[in-house]
Amino acid sequence: MSEKQTLVMKFGGTSVGSADALKSAIQIIRDAKKDWDRVVVVTSAMSGVTNLLLDSAASASHGKVDSLPAAESTLREKHFAAADALIKDEELREQTKSEINALILTLVDLCKAIAVLGEASPRAMDAVASLGERMSVYLLGAVVNDAGDKSESHCIHRVRGHQRALPKCTSRFQSNNRKTRGY
Repeated sequence: MSEKQTLVMKFGGTSVGSADALKSAIQIIRDAKKDWDRVVVVTSAMSGVTNLLLDSAASASHGKVDSLPAAESTLREKHFAAADALIKDEELREQTKSEINALILTLVDLCKAIAVLGEASPRAMDAVASLGERMSVYLLGAVVNDAGDKSESHCIHRVRGHQRALPKCTSRFQSNNRKTRGY
């Protein structure tokens, strides 16, 4: 039996940065699915989100958390506006917004912890920075599904399993390869 042919596509922040950009990404994905047995999509955070997340953590490391409500609001507005514009299925839209909101609340918790410690370790900054990509994974996956194309959303931390020291983790190519092929 021959292996399925797989295309891996990477969308940067500008490519998923708005409802219109997401519409274009969906069309690119649909077009690719015509020619490939499997399409794997990797996405960045929506444009501007990673900077907002890291700025929030940096402020928190100096004990400043007064800008967190504005960051929360900006993240909700950006992601929820795209979800509202592109996900017609109400249950899927609300589930997606709930998943994104949980990640936003994780940001708040992480920033408060950073503020208490008075520093942001590399591991803490990685955890904060990853939230943007994770929000995009949920959003893009839901938009693809709502457009009628079957998709599954997977964050790498769920595929690989938790790494105790993320900045020090080494490649586990064979193990990761087996796990990802299972999807």
